[in-house]
Amino acid sequence: MKKSFIIGLMMVAAAVLMTGCRSTENLAAPSSTAREYYTMNFSGEADGIGFSGQLRMAKDSVIWCNFSKIIDLGRALATPDSVWVRIPLLGNNHAGDYGMVKRLTGVSTSFAELQAIVLSDNAEEEIRRLAQRMGHDVKVRIKKRERVTSLTFPFNK
Repeated sequence: MKKSFIIGLMMVAAAVLMTGCRSTENLAAPSSTAREYYTMNFSGEADGIGFSGQLRMAKDSVIWCNFSKIIDLGRALATPDSVWVRIPLLGNNHAGDYGMVKRLTGVSTSFAELQAIVLSDNAEEEIRRLAQRMGHDVKVRIKKRERVTSLTFPFNK
């Protein structure tokens, strides 16, 4: 139950919802290609467990999210064709396509759906609905969401 809960929570993370990484890679778009970047800080509670986190997104390219509660609870990375989830406390790393997400959570989703949730004017409610589809009661409060000119994404697998 705990494993499926944390994996489900991480998939919600890819939806909206990461710090303490040692390496960084700058994904700034070439000047000839305009790309939108978003950052979001959030807090919430899932099945009675409080958490906070950060989400970074390069529109149509990548969504990076981390959850923490004093320590790193997990990280998720979603691209249009793949997903990567890391849960350090359980020693789990999962990488694959969106079929893997369905196998782990029982819910079918896509990068387009996750991106639409992040960009939604009612993202908190959209996250709650996605979590309910996964069988979890999640409440999320977005503390700060903004569009920025560039982002640095931590990639420490």
